[in-house]
Amino acid sequence: MEFTLEFERSGDFIGVARSHGVELVFDTGHGIDKQGLWPMEVLVASLGGCLNLDLGAALQESDYAVDQLTMTITGHRDDEIPAIDRINCHIDVWSPTLSQPAAEELLAYAVGRSTICNTLSRAVKLDVTIAAHTP
Repeated sequence: MEFTLEFERSGDFIGVARSHGVELVFDTGHGIDKQGLWPMEVLVASLGGCLNLDLGAALQESDYAVDQLTMTITGHRDDEIPAIDRINCHIDVWSPTLSQPAAEELLAYAVGRSTICNTLSRAVKLDVTIAAHTP
């Protein structure tokens, strides 16, 4: 699969990426005037988006009703390199019938199918966990 993004720099700190009519604003500034995401936040957000879609599809294909799915991603940047050297992703799923073992099995399947997860796991320490909850 091939893909293309168009980038434009529109100020001292601001850049914009465009694809399929959608704009993503990058902002390397700080403080109250910050208008977008740092590029490293976009990279980590891509991981969340990819896992969310793959896990959601696995849950749906397995006929699990999901009341809510939340994800928290934290990371660490080694400022000396600079590079992201650690990403932790925790997923909570509220479902009346999903057990913890089933959730872990579906997560393993989703991680194996996630393009972003597979790409990043070759470069950084990547820890992804899941917890199943009943409403």
